[in-house]
Amino acid sequence: MASHHPLEVEVVAHVLGSLDHCSHCQVFIDGTGVGGQIHQADMESYPADWMLEWQQLSDLIFNLTERFANQLVIKITDARSPQALWMALRSGVRKYPTFIIANEKYHGYNEEQVASIIKRHLDINT
Repeated sequence: MASHHPLEVEVVAHVLGSLDHCSHCQVFIDGTGVGGQIHQADMESYPADWMLEWQQLSDLIFNLTERFANQLVIKITDARSPQALWMALRSGVRKYPTFIIANEKYHGYNEEQVASIIKRHLDINT
């Protein structure tokens, strides 16, 4: 029987994003109409292999949310954040991406392995 409470899946990974400027500068940049171009240039400045890994992780998370609709709460923690440092110290997270599901860790991009852990903790028999 499946749980009525969503299962928390924490993902610790390098999160790609655009750099934001101070709030005053950001308002000016956006007001001049070049904010989108600056953010696009920021994203394009990442190495191709980082972009590929980010896409792979995004696809994996999207697939999991579809596969286990309304059964998961997925939290993503940037590997460069203070929270990730704490997780490295507390839980031994050393490689990325790491999926933490009910204190069980999995490192990698294999959807079936992550799904297997999720099913076990949701008590789904397949």
